[in-house]
Amino acid sequence: MFRKALVAFGLLAACTPAAQAQITPRPEVLTGAFTPGFIGEADEKRYPIRTIRIGEVHISSGRLILADPFLMSTRNRPLTLTVPPGRYPVDLAVADAGESGQRVALARLLISDAPPVRWALAVTDEQDPTTLSGEDIFGYGVDAGTGAFVDAAVPAWLAGRYPPSDVDGYTALVDSWQVRGEAAAPGLGIPYGFALVEPLGPGGAAMFSSGWGDGYYASWVGYDADDHPVVIVTDFAVITAVNFPSAANSR
Repeated sequence: MFRKALVAFGLLAACTPAAQAQITPRPEVLTGAFTPGFIGEADEKRYPIRTIRIGEVHISSGRLILADPFLMSTRNRPLTLTVPPGRYPVDLAVADAGESGQRVALARLLISDAPPVRWALAVTDEQDPTTLSGEDIFGYGVDAGTGAFVDAAVPAWLAGRYPPSDVDGYTALVDSWQVRGEAAAPGLGIPYGFALVEPLGPGGAAMFSSGWGDGYYASWVGYDADDHPVVIVTDFAVITAVNFPSAANSR
């Protein structure tokens, strides 16, 4: 985990040989998990998966930030890809983990209905996937059990609306997110979970529970036959959605 944290802050990637094998996505899982009747697997466990739509998020800037919404700030960098400004549906692939409850395995922001034909790691302009090897991956850290798709214009708007002198105002805002997100989740079929689509200044944020909770999570971008981005999927490591390189290729 320490190594992955270093990668997250860009402190390790430059030292890693580019020729070594990397984690690769499993397209049949990234797409299949959002189709009826899908069964996800992890180790020797099998989890029935269902899809719920939590709403549409407004992306006014055409740029996206992926982050824990309770930790995001103007330090968060947007993804390199751009999308037409507009409203985009957000779906959750929820795994029935039995006694462990209903867990958000994957979250997706649907840019287009076109089918993806290739997948690439979602990165910012400070992250180069060719510098990764073994089980290293770029993504974002979660420390409040929550992930999000956020309009890149939102952090600056929040910083202006709630300056450091207004700690109480910002605390009241995020407390209201927690209350409303937890209240909405049971109606969506994720009791004890969290889901909220919130308008924020010029754009918005779609927030949701992150798998088993806190961790470090990667996202993938699906591209269509014309090489346009059509979907962004965050993998919360509940089911096996990536292929890990063999130990021999990761040295």
